[in-house]
Amino acid sequence: MAYFHKQKTTQVFLRDATEIPLYALLLLGGAVSIDRVAGGVTIDNKDSVVNLKASSTIGILVNQLRRLLDAQLERCIEDGSILLTEHKNPIFDAVLALLAHDGLSE
Repeated sequence: MAYFHKQKTTQVFLRDATEIPLYALLLLGGAVSIDRVAGGVTIDNKDSVVNLKASSTIGILVNQLRRLLDAQLERCIEDGSILLTEHKNPIFDAVLALLAHDGLSE
């Protein structure tokens, strides 16, 4: 959940709170690490840590997709080309499908 303002009086109140889709958090939220012993995925950025109950396979696939996406974006920067969604690119198609449907089939 993302929020604009947090205030604590007798209770904690969040203002302008928005739920973040899970796959958006996995793909764009920070470094993803896998706990193979306890089973789960951890998203770690500079400000916070999020622990998720998920198969280690999810973490492995997300990390691989992020590496492929980073490599494709790096190529676009080096070439000076524009990223267009009209061109069939399996990496971008996979990312867009995950973000649009939050990992669920259409």
